[in-house]
Amino acid sequence: MAGTMNTVDASAGKRLGAWLLDTAPLAILSAIFLSVLGPQLLQESITPGTPMQVALSGALFTLLTLGYTGFLWWWEASAGKTLGNVLLKLRTTAMDGTVPGWTPVIQRRLLIVLAGIVPIAGPVLVVVSNLFDPQDKRQGWHDKAAGTLVLDIDAGYDPLGTGGLAGQQAFAPSADPAASDTASGAPAQSFPRSNGVITSVPGASHAPGTGAGATPGHSPEAAPEAAPEPIFDADAAPTAAPTATPVPEAHPDDAFTHTRLRVETRTVTRLIFDDGQVHELEHSLLIGRNPSAASDVDDTDDTELLRLGDGGRSVSKTHLLVQPSSSGIWVTDRNSTNGSRVIDAAGTERDLLPGQPSPAAAGDTVYLGERHFTVERT
Repeated sequence: MAGTMNTVDASAGKRLGAWLLDTAPLAILSAIFLSVLGPQLLQESITPGTPMQVALSGALFTLLTLGYTGFLWWWEASAGKTLGNVLLKLRTTAMDGTVPGWTPVIQRRLLIVLAGIVPIAGPVLVVVSNLFDPQDKRQGWHDKAAGTLVLDIDAGYDPLGTGGLAGQQAFAPSADPAASDTASGAPAQSFPRSNGVITSVPGASHAPGTGAGATPGHSPEAAPEAAPEPIFDADAAPTAAPTATPVPEAHPDDAFTHTRLRVETRTVTRLIFDDGQVHELEHSLLIGRNPSAASDVDDTDDTELLRLGDGGRSVSKTHLLVQPSSSGIWVTDRNSTNGSRVIDAAGTERDLLPGQPSPAAAGDTVYLGERHFTVERT
């Protein structure tokens, strides 16, 4: 799979080249039969008497023309391929990236044929009419009427090989990691992030003061309470990394020394999308059909890009900016075509103004085009 993992709409030049390659066999066939039928028709007009030979030649030409046309249309309807598409690495698809089917292919091909009322210029104008498409030059007039796309699989990926636009998740967020039971039924081990304080002594399977070597009748000195937990604030300036809190040594009579772990609490913000995918938000995030980083978003390289599949193309290429905050997230519409809005848990809806950050708390749902996600904090 060459190029990027995003779909790329075919250029007008490639579309025209593919159409010319598709019609080349018909042009060659017509030239051959005209060279044969021409003299026959001339001879028939001078000395009538050979109508059968002319009729047979004409019938053979018609059958070959219809056979090639039928094969070409079937190939495009069932696989998105034509002679020109294969040679120039293009594919014709439905709006959701699946095979177009018979009806759309017949519609788009007949429109090109009907444009032949104006010889040469008419079909050429229809084929390259994507130049006049205000939506990123992705559809010609015949594609709009038929609901099809022409994609360049040399510059981007081929959705027909992955089951449509939703079948290939090049930038899909991974699912939320969770501990699972092993085959034997024992709980899987988890390894929380430590701040450097020892949790226990390796090899000790019992509580201090109760194992072998403990002095009978003596209770070990209670460990001091852990220091207060720090308040996690995503908006605060970063500070120096915390150091381990020293714990006094245990009573000298104890068989084992034991310290207590001060567990660090971290609030996690997740975006749960309508298709079930989950993205854990740690840095600024640009969401869109094919998002690209912008210099006005962040001065660092931490900004993430999330490609959101959308067969209806309601999501703009770079649609929404999401940034973490201490109470939830900030969302900023990036001048999208179809806009963005937030609906809170009570059902109150508000539209986002382009370029103006707006808060969204846990439980709120953020809509961008026809897609949406819910904010969750744990």
